[in-house]
Amino acid sequence: MSTPSALTIRAFAALLALATFTAAQAAHAHSPILEQIRESGTITMGYREGALPFSFSDIKGQPSGYAVDLCLRVAEAAREKLGLKDLKVRWLPLTAQSRVPAVLNGLVSVDCAPNTNTVERQKQVAFSVAHYVSVVRMLVRSDSGIQSLNDLRGKVVVTSAGSTGDRHVRRLKPQYAFNDVYAKDHNESFLLLETGRAQAFVLDDVVLYGLRANSKAPSQYTVAGPALSIERNALMLPKSDPEWKQLVDQTLTSVFAGPEVVALQKRWFQQPIGARGINLALTPSPEVLAAWKQPTDQAAE
Repeated sequence: MSTPSALTIRAFAALLALATFTAAQAAHAHSPILEQIRESGTITMGYREGALPFSFSDIKGQPSGYAVDLCLRVAEAAREKLGLKDLKVRWLPLTAQSRVPAVLNGLVSVDCAPNTNTVERQKQVAFSVAHYVSVVRMLVRSDSGIQSLNDLRGKVVVTSAGSTGDRHVRRLKPQYAFNDVYAKDHNESFLLLETGRAQAFVLDDVVLYGLRANSKAPSQYTVAGPALSIERNALMLPKSDPEWKQLVDQTLTSVFAGPEVVALQKRWFQQPIGARGINLALTPSPEVLAAWKQPTDQAAE
């Protein structure tokens, strides 16, 4: 039996080294976002300042909330995948109106908020698997007498520009003859309701419960009216990086499959949070439990 020559061994070793190098490069080359994170040692994430309990600024002005915690899991998964010793997380405050441009222009790698996954938005951006499910309703003053959409005639209805509530307000205005106003963010929308410049505020019910609970007089406000739509809330991602989306989806799916998601839900929905130490006392609905059990990135509509 002949033995391999020194030249053959060297050639094989060179090919093996090349293959190893190519495989290592491919691990980064297919994902511009992961490559950027690896080179900079930093991941930039978007969040809301007033979308409690999903994403908000705490008493120290730091990003907090259920969606923020999920994004921190994603950051850790990226660090592990890239083999980095440390990874700096940079937070960028966004509004419902500025989030899509921020994702499209690469200002953030992921938007950590209760973004509603819609077919229309999917034309511009991608979404992770749903992390929560909510219902669009309206917040009104308890003494307003407003219980249905018919009660809105001649009234002023506010929502945050670029939110899912925006879509419903524009759609319903001709039928129910109310006046519409679009605020820059959720805090401004609530301020218009609080000061009487609007009589109803349309948005995802969980965020409305959070705004009500964080107000000076929670008992003065009521979540009312019919369910305008069922919303699958997800993290918003660039559409052009499927490998990055895969990492995000795998991370969330892993969280949902274990006990951690129950602990996160209890922390942010069933315990005192925020500057006022409020407790939303919201248990996960059957729709939320189903979203965790069978993760999907499909729009609810």
